[in-house]
Amino acid sequence: MRQDIIEDQILVELDTLGELSNSFGPSGNEESTLNLIISELQKNNYTYVVDKKGNILCIKDIEKSDFKVLIASHVDEVGFLVSGKVEPNYLKVEPLGGWNIQTLPGMKVVIKTKMGFIKGVFSSTPPHVPKTPEIKSISDLYVDVGDNFKFVEIGDFITTDSQFEIISPSLVMGKAFDDRVGTYINLHLLKYAEPTVDVSHLFLVQEELGLRGSTFFAHNNQQFDLIIVLEATSAETPFTEEQVSKLNQGPVLTIMDKTYISNPKLVELIKEIAFVNEIPLQIKKPNIGSTDAGSLQNLGNVIIISVPTRYIHTPYQICSLVDIQNTIKLVSTLISTPNIEELYRRIL
Repeated sequence: MRQDIIEDQILVELDTLGELSNSFGPSGNEESTLNLIISELQKNNYTYVVDKKGNILCIKDIEKSDFKVLIASHVDEVGFLVSGKVEPNYLKVEPLGGWNIQTLPGMKVVIKTKMGFIKGVFSSTPPHVPKTPEIKSISDLYVDVGDNFKFVEIGDFITTDSQFEIISPSLVMGKAFDDRVGTYINLHLLKYAEPTVDVSHLFLVQEELGLRGSTFFAHNNQQFDLIIVLEATSAETPFTEEQVSKLNQGPVLTIMDKTYISNPKLVELIKEIAFVNEIPLQIKKPNIGSTDAGSLQNLGNVIIISVPTRYIHTPYQICSLVDIQNTIKLVSTLISTPNIEELYRRIL
């Protein structure tokens, strides 16, 4: 897989981003994705710890700095859990995270079983069938696994069977960009940023199940001066006039969601840094969704910085390499500014 340099010579390692996107990691079964992250940390000889929930913490300890920054991203993706079996070859499922059920009929899936991975598809009806069943909830759906029915057990995990693709010089498409894109940026900053303050990099589990990984972390850890949550957020769609954000217009700041509200002075600081460094920036419409900021705000001042992504929580999502690069540039500039501690303490 090729690697692209768009603007400002920031390298987006598409092999790493693609591996993260393709990895099997629904909420509650993130092992494969976590192992990819651990492999990257070991490859670069970073010291890290894994807590009892499965969260990974890696610290870049800068000599003579008492200013503590936490950069967090969640590694899990929306998926499904097998909840029942219907002879001869159908499964019933429960959602792990939010799904638009209209996107599911006909969708390919992969199921992790004790015998290994098997394929399946959400049952659908062809247009020739005169009476199409009305699908009102997830309980109206079935997954067809054919002759592999006997290998599946209640409690097995399912994700969409989607593959990472480069679809144009600046756009990529795949599953789980919420939040494997944020996770990629977190890893990139760990490897390449040169911070002037202490930075801890946190990779969280079970965000899609109600912020469970970050809640556990927040109950068992110290305070931080600044917490940056890296996320993917909804980008434009032709089906709504009022858009949350748009591709190729820069990273997105969240002022408020359903579990968090930002410090307005911190928001102004981020805006100033973006303006001075000519980084495009968007502001997300308030009170939409929730993120790990809802839990991590108990440890210090939090800001959510997201990459705009079309069709999150669907089998194929689209985001811009330029937006990824500008998000890296914004966060890297923030943690590398020589007087960031002075600027921060002056306003907060």
